Amino acid sequence: MSTTAKLRPGVAVPVLDITANGGAALFTEMQDAFSQLEHEPLRCVLMESLDAEQASMHMIAEGFAGFLEYCQPIEMRRQFFCSYQRTNNSAMSVEGLANRMTAEAEQKVNSDPAKALALFRAAGRMNRVADEDLGVGGQTLHFELFYRMATEFCGGDDQWQCRQYCLSVAAEFKSWLDAMRLRSPILVGLYSLLVHEGYTHAELGTIEAPFRRWAMNDLGLAEHDARRVLAWVSVHNGGTEKNHFAHSCASLAHYLEGSGEQIDLQVAGETFRKYFRMKGTVMARLSEMYSLKHRKAS
Repeated sequence: MSTTAKLRPGVAVPVLDITANGGAALFTEMQDAFSQLEHEPLRCVLMESLDAEQASMHMIAEGFAGFLEYCQPIEMRRQFFCSYQRTNNSAMSVEGLANRMTAEAEQKVNSDPAKALALFRAAGRMNRVADEDLGVGGQTLHFELFYRMATEFCGGDDQWQCRQYCLSVAAEFKSWLDAMRLRSPILVGLYSLLVHEGYTHAELGTIEAPFRRWAMNDLGLAEHDARRVLAWVSVHNGGTEKNHFAHSCASLAHYLEGSGEQIDLQVAGETFRKYFRMKGTVMARLSEMYSLKHRKAS
């Protein structure tokens, strides 16, 4: 049987409604990841930011639930996967942040070898965050797994990659996240990494089962085909993203030791909350488009 998605626009299917408990699930899973952060004041700010942005968590959950509620027209699917990718594809900026750390370390090799070593160790932890994404251990590149998933779910072609399908708010989110890591102070980049890795751990763990049910019930894929197509989601689960958060925490500790800088809790909190708000805005905009398409179809 071909596993190419069979579209039935406007037909509701009995997938798990993650709007009812998705926000709570995201909140719980993020708390689980964030508890690994040993810097207690920063951990408190991270938890407080999460609590303050529960409305954003709800918008995110609704965004996924809306996509899975109906078999979306193919144009909508292209828009979803193109825009969604922009909120997750960040391995290059992680490596860019590591490069900035090694550049700072090289400046201290002769004057302060101990601090230089700490900075190199901070960069090393950054590298570990991106290992799986870049296929360092011989794994399939995560970009390739996302490509296969999005292409399969968009009818078997890869037009979803065209920039015309990317919502402006999704492009803004990615530009902001890249700027935090490549142009803002390194500590700010680390704040953005902490919140991203903890959030991603929660998101992918929460959406895996609903997407698999959707692929089987609405697209007609056999279970083994659904699991194959959704490999991009599943490879991030089972502790992968939680480990990435732990590497991010270790990088932060080494960077503080090597740079001598101090954490600014106000800046950290602003970064955490803006991340949640911007992600929520992307998903809310997608939700608006599902609703509009459905009303027109009706």
